[in-house]
Amino acid sequence: MHEHTRATGQLPNDAIKKIACHFFDPAQATVMTVRPAEAGLSGSQTYILKHLQTGSKHVLKQLPSDLSIDQIRWTQALADFVNRHGHTLLPVSLDHHEQNKQCVDTPSKIAIHCDGTMWQCLGYIEGLPCKTPRPDQISLATEALAGFHQKASTFQMPPSRTLSGWHRRVLQLRTLLVSLRSPRVDNTVIGATHTELHVLYTKFFQRIRSPKFTANIQHALSYTMPDVHQPVLRDCHWNHVLFSDSDDCVTGFIDIDAAGWDDPAVDISRLLGSWQLENPQSEEWLVDLWPDAFKQYRTSVNAGADFPSRVQVLHDTAILCGIDRWFTWLFTENRYFANMEQVSQRITLLLNAAPAAIRRLEHLSTRGDSN
Repeated sequence: MHEHTRATGQLPNDAIKKIACHFFDPAQATVMTVRPAEAGLSGSQTYILKHLQTGSKHVLKQLPSDLSIDQIRWTQALADFVNRHGHTLLPVSLDHHEQNKQCVDTPSKIAIHCDGTMWQCLGYIEGLPCKTPRPDQISLATEALAGFHQKASTFQMPPSRTLSGWHRRVLQLRTLLVSLRSPRVDNTVIGATHTELHVLYTKFFQRIRSPKFTANIQHALSYTMPDVHQPVLRDCHWNHVLFSDSDDCVTGFIDIDAAGWDDPAVDISRLLGSWQLENPQSEEWLVDLWPDAFKQYRTSVNAGADFPSRVQVLHDTAILCGIDRWFTWLFTENRYFANMEQVSQRITLLLNAAPAAIRRLEHLSTRGDSN
């Protein structure tokens, strides 16, 4: 798991060790070093614990406040299940060191600290993400995902009822089409980033007002997505996939809190699409960019009908919905993000990729599933 120093929002080491005592004997926790891990866009606090004597590492992670206990429990159970069945690439949560007798309903793998925050402690996974992978690395990643999907397909514990990724996209795109209005910028976004985000926001609304955009979205909404559901990771972004130092194997998938019941094509779309976003000059279909990765996946898993098309339409609609979602979070819901520069970079990547995504959606029906 990649380690970088956190710039802000860091808790004192003593406070982190007190939280660690929920999972370790206090005497053991006192001989652990604490290193802040890289902060994601959500700002959820994460720390690397290393035992000075044994050298063993763990990840102490604050759980996002918008996740329910049921969702956390389901994700932890999924990781346990696939690990027991031979797929060891997901981080597995530790049990409490001591159960709190006054909180009998608290899951054994979740600690509620005295300040009300919820934490879990995970096994540490060595490895680094790769922003610009070689084709063989992309095939390795899709092969690892296929292995996870194969094992997870027999996981019987039902999640909370949620809409599939495609149904959420359809609802969001329909809402976007009927609610176009003049750009509005909220004053809570301040400083230099305020002006930059204002420009991006205006640029987005200028694009979606064109008749061609509306026609292409209507065309995409007519796509029939097969009803394929099983446990998937959902947030399978490239920086959540770790490779060994030698880059010859995948060592793990991290940040799996968003896992749920969905089409496995969502994971392939998210992973390959996030790599394509880092190279916006590349406008090809994902299956044309990395045909070997698709073939590798399909040798392990029955991917179902129109798999490349499902992956592509999920990717292209995710670009448009992602832009709309970011601006809704910023200017409608007034959400705060610790790293606004990173937010601006993510939105810029999506905007740069949007024209090609719209063109691919226009020609969706002309593509067959020959790969």
